[in-house]
Amino acid sequence: MKIAATPSLAVLLATALAACGGSSSSAGPTNPGGGTANLSLKGAITAQTATSVTVNGINVSTSTATTRIEKVERPESELKTGMIVKVKAHRNGAGREAEGLEIEFEDDVKGKVSGKDTAAGTITVGGQTVRVDDSTHFTDDSGRLSSISVGERVRVSGVRDDRGGLRASRIDDDSGVSEDFEVKGVVSNLTASGFTLATVAGTTYTVTLGSGATIPAGLANGGYAEVRAAGAPVGGALVAVSISVEDRLPGLPNIENEVEGIVTSGTSASFVINGTIVVTDAGTRWDGGVPADLVVGVKVEAEGVLGSDGTLVADKVKFKDYIKLEGSAGSISVDGSGFGTLVVNGVSLRTDNLTRQDDAVASLADGAFVEVRGQLARDGASVVVTRIRDRSSGGGGGGGGGNSRPIVQGLVTAVSGDTLTILGKSVTITAAQLRNFRVSDAVDGPTMTKADFLAAIVVGQTVVKARGADLSAFVDPNLTAEEAELEGER
Repeated sequence: MKIAATPSLAVLLATALAACGGSSSSAGPTNPGGGTANLSLKGAITAQTATSVTVNGINVSTSTATTRIEKVERPESELKTGMIVKVKAHRNGAGREAEGLEIEFEDDVKGKVSGKDTAAGTITVGGQTVRVDDSTHFTDDSGRLSSISVGERVRVSGVRDDRGGLRASRIDDDSGVSEDFEVKGVVSNLTASGFTLATVAGTTYTVTLGSGATIPAGLANGGYAEVRAAGAPVGGALVAVSISVEDRLPGLPNIENEVEGIVTSGTSASFVINGTIVVTDAGTRWDGGVPADLVVGVKVEAEGVLGSDGTLVADKVKFKDYIKLEGSAGSISVDGSGFGTLVVNGVSLRTDNLTRQDDAVASLADGAFVEVRGQLARDGASVVVTRIRDRSSGGGGGGGGGNSRPIVQGLVTAVSGDTLTILGKSVTITAAQLRNFRVSDAVDGPTMTKADFLAAIVVGQTVVKARGADLSAFVDPNLTAEEAELEGER
């Protein structure tokens, strides 16, 4: 199935990937001990110690890695949580530990903030809309968006979202008062005097050469480039002071790759995340959901072998919003902006400006049976809703037709006998039918014995979905499960 990433990128994608060179050679780097890269990661740093970073759930040692920030070798201490990095690593087996060989960070846009909308959770930099959410990190993580002012210089790391902008994973202060502006994108309409640049977020610029600037060797239509200008774009026009050729591939081809991003187009069979085409087949494993859950706007991580054409053939797709609840909604409250709070199965939920409200929270009746997907909030206790729909009989969400079987899905944080702790709730599986990963929307995973099911759970890593027989199966904080299923790991 052919997918268009954006109207401006569709005709360029294949040539953009083919034109890439640089660090994504198939040979890959080696470490001092002789290990060769057999794993590439591209994603946000979610945890950090003095000797490691965690990217896409993999703990990567930085002790012997070469760290580059904006192409300059720097100490690993300059890496920060939320930065989206490319990692080349060596992993023995299929575990969650790897030895880092190269770690590279490149910002997506750098310049002055020209606009800010606190209610919408956005800033504007060089004409690009940058959206923040609960997971965005800042230099001032306590002040967050309120710490950013119009006229201030910032450096943004993020991924393309489904709304025609950049979803920031980290926003840093960029010292100085310079008007300099930097942006990266795909080149088209190349001539001796300039070209068109289309960012991964879909913003386009008309680039002309300023004094001293030249078209670098190797740059071609479909190539990926960084443009530096002395000032912000005016009417979409940039006057370049320097141009450099960048690597378009998310990682090394022909080895295992893991990439994350927001689905911007496609279906579960073939979709685009942050400019990378991902294809799936009957052998693809789905963690934290099923193929029908993959819709535009969902954030996922895809794992598989990256082809030399830049297409990733996924052997696993992992939903980042792995929390799922189905149950009666209560304690519903909505403010003047349409943002709401509610409680489902005893779990406190809140919506924000990025929540997909298939059925508006304001329209929900107390006791409505709802389906919720979400992510654990920064406070570690509540859940930020990414999608909500009414599944009551006659509810606007349609599907369900009066379904009243409560579901609690999330990370297992404790196990005691036949009881699992998930989202602070006690889930009893004594009489439950237990299954391994679901094969597809229509095919359940194989059944498991209780001993095998419990042995497969790693506390703090394994996600389990538990379902009760009817509403009476949940009495806060206890769920008596009729069915329970392994849903992968975080």
